[in-house]
Amino acid sequence: MADLVGRTHIGFRPTVVVGPPGAGKSRLISRLAHHLGIGLWRVDATHDSGAAIGGLDRRWATCEPAHPVMAIARYGVANPLILLDEIEKASTGTTHGRLWDGLLPMLEAETARAYPDPAFQTAVDISHISWLCTANGIGPLPGPLLDRLRVIEMPAPTTDDLEALVPPVLAGIAASRGVDPRFLQLPDDVEMALLRQAWTGGSIRRLTRIVETIVAARDASDLRH
Repeated sequence: MADLVGRTHIGFRPTVVVGPPGAGKSRLISRLAHHLGIGLWRVDATHDSGAAIGGLDRRWATCEPAHPVMAIARYGVANPLILLDEIEKASTGTTHGRLWDGLLPMLEAETARAYPDPAFQTAVDISHISWLCTANGIGPLPGPLLDRLRVIEMPAPTTDDLEALVPPVLAGIAASRGVDPRFLQLPDDVEMALLRQAWTGGSIRRLTRIVETIVAARDASDLRH
């Protein structure tokens, strides 16, 4: 959060958050965007079509603006946050260009101030975009890209983090059910003991499934009574 100190607007240095699968990297970035009140444009690097992130030329039927330009248009602000999920798994094929290569001019402040959008065929200022990426490891990432990214290690959560993790997990379950989070009570002592036995740390996704099981058991018990 030190990136926000002294700024007149919200912005982060290009960053990759590295940690094991299920550690909550994407969720952390999503919640960050939510609490800061800025738009979140999400790109799944495992499915994105190569260099299309930088836009496609207007001469082609598949023409579209660069992703940062579309994010700015969608949220109506110059500084949305772009999440590049699992960036290390982006395609390495060069037929349609590589996502990694397409990112390079957009991560440099100087070139981002006048990025030549191929769809609009004019220079666009995308220098206020915040680029946050997730990765399970940085081994596959090319050197020129790593040179432009700050690397932050995110360790897997442990049972010591359980009491802090359960409330947001419950809030997520409530949101998926379309109910007020206050309808889902925090686990009691017995349920917390069961949670500690069933979840020994690691994946937040697995923790969520366990908490969902507890909530479902409560619902079934309430129906019987």
